[in-house]
Amino acid sequence: MSCAANALSARLADLKASGRHRAEARSGLGAIALALTAEDPDRVVVTDSQRSLTRAEMVHLARRLGGALIARGVAPGASIAFQLPNWWEATVVNMAAALFGYRIVPILPIYRSAELGAILPACKVEAIFVPPTDHRVDYRAMVAALPDAPAHVVTVRGDTSKHDAFDRLIEHEPADPLLPPCTDAKMIIFTSGSTGRPKGVIHTHASMDAVIRRTAEFWKLGEDDVMYVASPIGHIGGSIYAFEFPWIAGCRTILEDKWNATRAVSRIDAEKATFMAGATPFLRDLLDAAGAANTSLPSLKRFICGGASVPPELIRRALKAFPSAIVSRAYGSTEAPLACPGIRDREEAIAHADTDGAMAVELRLLGPDNKPVSPGVEGEIAVRGPQMFIGYLDARDDVGCFTEEGFFVMGDLGRLVDDRYIVITGRTKDIIIRKGENISPLEIENALLRHPAVSHVSIVGAPDQERGEMVVAFIVPVAGRIFEFDDMTAHLEAEGFARQKFPERMEIVDALPTNSVGKVQKPELRRIAADLVSGKACVAP
Repeated sequence: MSCAANALSARLADLKASGRHRAEARSGLGAIALALTAEDPDRVVVTDSQRSLTRAEMVHLARRLGGALIARGVAPGASIAFQLPNWWEATVVNMAAALFGYRIVPILPIYRSAELGAILPACKVEAIFVPPTDHRVDYRAMVAALPDAPAHVVTVRGDTSKHDAFDRLIEHEPADPLLPPCTDAKMIIFTSGSTGRPKGVIHTHASMDAVIRRTAEFWKLGEDDVMYVASPIGHIGGSIYAFEFPWIAGCRTILEDKWNATRAVSRIDAEKATFMAGATPFLRDLLDAAGAANTSLPSLKRFICGGASVPPELIRRALKAFPSAIVSRAYGSTEAPLACPGIRDREEAIAHADTDGAMAVELRLLGPDNKPVSPGVEGEIAVRGPQMFIGYLDARDDVGCFTEEGFFVMGDLGRLVDDRYIVITGRTKDIIIRKGENISPLEIENALLRHPAVSHVSIVGAPDQERGEMVVAFIVPVAGRIFEFDDMTAHLEAEGFARQKFPERMEIVDALPTNSVGKVQKPELRRIAADLVSGKACVAP
């Protein structure tokens, strides 16, 4: 076993000893894939813009890839990374990891040397799969220039003459699988870093299995379903839809490598896709494109919206526009994916569009004393379940994140409705403290989004000597509409808000800074707001 495997195995052993490992699965994805392939080898599991793969084709290619990696000295148990768009090749890399016990490290294509220089050595990555050079970056050269570059940089869809070209590797003789135990680490995936330094999140084969099985049951997802996946596979959401669901739930996945709402509408209708998930911008764009194409997407049975603030009005609009679909908010994190998978049926979705749905894990709402709050009272959300990660790559990041009973503290505030539905009310680190009073930005954001002239909004706090913090609103108006400061205050007054919640400053911007999954980057907005309040010049987002 390599030094890399030894280091991570030692960390995994520590995490198992902590008692947070709650395995349900009897076998991992690799064993499941082998069994299903023997049962129905010709069933298509994934399709992208270039090709479709059957079960037999994916497993065969993954065995060839595993053989090539082993021949190049990348032993089972090592970490391998990919920095790829939503391409079929990534599903083969993931299957090779499942069959041979590699720890997969998904990386977003937007990341550059700063992020790679931290992630790759932290995970002891021995091989990385990257796209060919494009007009923005030479990925292979970028990785090779890192001080601790992986020994193998594999170019996908690039120059096939290179020794480490993906097409060359999958010509290798197939190796016999070396299936890892389901309690072993399967994935190390890094948080977006919206609240600070990115952290490496460790999921096992068992935790991924639990996510899919529990969620598929909740959504009633099966072999007749087709998932349209536009969320990036370098993110936890896109990865499970692309890699795990087609095998464990039995559905087929369509991969989209570049988001285009008009094309999405066309492909959903043509492929009779039944499921899609995405952040608020995805749903808003899909609604506009479907309206322009005069289609209600009749095949669509479910749309899950999460990853950023989701206005209830957007959910209601989608429920009306897509009468065959259950459209709801969902809630989770990289550490606890799909902790709340949404709402079970359409009638319930209509009645509870202003909630984030029903929780699918054990839930506690904690007060400042770290004890459960009274019913109906807002508290910090803590969850526990077999689909939860087992810990961070850096043990120091675990500190303060778990209760003594093993609940993971999500960092979000929420309250329960009807003892069943969760409503996310804000972030513990997103609270604005103005003259000693706590103000939830999410509450103000949702109110302003009800104004017909407001397209997007983000509320942040900025340091202020008199108030402690002042409230700053960044507004993206609807195209062709004018929205002024007096309009904002009049609207909030009509909404019945207390005056202390009114923003003292408003900035009109063309767009809000977001990451690849549509989450508004509030740290950047806080920096801009602080510069504005202090009188420093700044560049509009």
